[in-house]
Amino acid sequence: MTNTEGKQIKYHLGYSNLTFELWMVLHKEDCNAHVEHRSLYLRNINSAFDEDFTELKTYKQEGNFKRILRKLTLNDVKEAIRRANRIMQRHEENGVRPHEYRGFKYIRENPSLTVHESVAMILQDCGLL
Repeated sequence: MTNTEGKQIKYHLGYSNLTFELWMVLHKEDCNAHVEHRSLYLRNINSAFDEDFTELKTYKQEGNFKRILRKLTLNDVKEAIRRANRIMQRHEENGVRPHEYRGFKYIRENPSLTVHESVAMILQDCGLL
């Protein structure tokens, strides 16, 4: 979704279904399975980032999350975009159609996401993609 506010600010909305952890995992590994509860991503977070968190709230603590972010490279971000594109392409190939609510299109099935589209636009604008 693209919108303008006061003709000065342009923004693009991105989502990560079922949770933002999907986007984080995709920086390091594929994550294509349907997940019933967001806490189940913790196994993927631990595997992807060589960690041993026992709860999502521990992973989300500021110091821990910043440590995870320091493990990311530009190549990891590019890989996350590629992996996210594959997830969404599979939905399209399987006939999964987006729903629309107030001009915002989204796919209910998980995993699905669009946050990678906004990140890709930023990298393209910077000449990094």
